[in-house]
Amino acid sequence: MYQALYRVWRPKTFSDMVGQEAIVRTLRNQVTTGRIAHAYLFCGSRGTGKTSAAKIMARAINCLNPQNGDPCGECQSCKTIESDASFDVYEMDAASNSRVEEIRELLEKVDYPPQFGRYKVYIIDEVHMLSNAAFNALLKTLEEPPEYMVFILATTEPQKLPATILSRCQRFDFGRFSEDQIAGHLDKVAQASGVKAEKEALSLIARAAEGGMRDALSILDMCMGAGDAVTEEAVRAALGTADRAFLFSFADAIARRDGAEALRLIEELMRGGRDVQVFLKDLSAHLRLLMASKLCGPDETLPGASAENTRRYADQAAGFSQEKLLRVIEGCMRAEADTRWASSARSVLEIFALRACDQPEERDVQALLERIDTLESRLAELEKNGVRAAAAPTNEPAASAAPAGTSAGPALRPVTETPVPAGSKAPKDIWNDALKMLKKTDPAIFGPLSQGKYGGYQDGTFRAFFTAEVDFMMTMLSAPGRREKIENALNQCGGQNAKFEALPAEIPVDPAQKKRQESNLNGLIDMFGRDKVQIDE
Repeated sequence: MYQALYRVWRPKTFSDMVGQEAIVRTLRNQVTTGRIAHAYLFCGSRGTGKTSAAKIMARAINCLNPQNGDPCGECQSCKTIESDASFDVYEMDAASNSRVEEIRELLEKVDYPPQFGRYKVYIIDEVHMLSNAAFNALLKTLEEPPEYMVFILATTEPQKLPATILSRCQRFDFGRFSEDQIAGHLDKVAQASGVKAEKEALSLIARAAEGGMRDALSILDMCMGAGDAVTEEAVRAALGTADRAFLFSFADAIARRDGAEALRLIEELMRGGRDVQVFLKDLSAHLRLLMASKLCGPDETLPGASAENTRRYADQAAGFSQEKLLRVIEGCMRAEADTRWASSARSVLEIFALRACDQPEERDVQALLERIDTLESRLAELEKNGVRAAAAPTNEPAASAAPAGTSAGPALRPVTETPVPAGSKAPKDIWNDALKMLKKTDPAIFGPLSQGKYGGYQDGTFRAFFTAEVDFMMTMLSAPGRREKIENALNQCGGQNAKFEALPAEIPVDPAQKKRQESNLNGLIDMFGRDKVQIDE
């Protein structure tokens, strides 16, 4: 008769257990030294080895010939306990035996000593399901049991146990398995079963199991029954998730801000019968890999991805800014949570996709940082293509004479400085400190202001010069609300009242300047929206 993989591969000794090294080491030492506690509490999420460890512990403390803390598996005691024929080891499911009557019946047998082994072991699984009366009945015996009695309690929700029970047990918390541990164990199982399994397929199963080994083995069992080989496509079909190519296409649509393509892909997803919440979970994992690729670089190996896919992640990550990725990941996680309560999960997915593709809201700080990052990238691209950017701040005055043989146009505004008293901070230092402050506190002001040239300090007024190509920023910063923010920063950094004035740099206009100005303005309108851009004559 066929047995499920998680039953076939249930560990028989502590050495067979995957992970949980600290717990295994402690339990083996207790068996070796004979320091056996009268009550244990094994806590942890599903599929982390609690019941398996309890059964191994029951065999180990009754084994006639233990091997370094492990049960030998050959003696009569080990064979009897393993075949569930021993009267000295009793396993009870508290979920179906939660009443006080069952606990009292169980405790009536405590006075009878073990018949074959050295200890009588009671394993109570899902102990948090016991009623309050059952806990009270168990309490006294759990505190002072006979010297041959050992209680092993297992639960996924230790917070539901009374403090009086917790204080009488040695508590061991079983952590979730890492994806590498699960994938490594699945590879071992597949090889032993004579089944070829792709590395990326096992990594996908490990992610879907969410730290539970039993869930991972169940998924592998299902995939092995579908064919001779375990492929990534077979695992995605079994889990009902979208394939990797679809995830790349969807992320590309978000990067291009192509809402129509995103809606078309959602329609394709729904026609394929995929679950929206599962897709959002997979998309979130895909976006996190893009973030990892962006932060670590294209040469860093990503978990669960081949060398070819690692390069694809790096190429796609180049189309996102870091702020954009953060905003989309946050939106994806919120949408995944919203689908649990929404009457139409598809609507939640469509709204998320359109918001991810649309321009960010003005009042969203994360979105504002993203827009500034995009603006800086476009300005750098314009400069690279031959459009002259604003001059960098400098203390050196501009040359006033043109070379011989050329027509000299209007000179740049000279930088004027008022002498400062000895011991006072230099005006240029105050200006630089104010720029640093605005970069942290008000990036929307710092971005346009940094495109200007420091114009000096005279009669209590700081000046900034702006070339004709970026004169729209001069108009923007001259608005009363923005000018006050700049003056406040200058006052805080200089310790005295100061004014701010934005002036044109008086650079001669070339024939193509007007066209470049229109191009810059259209770029701003495309980026921020026509209703967000105000032009003052």
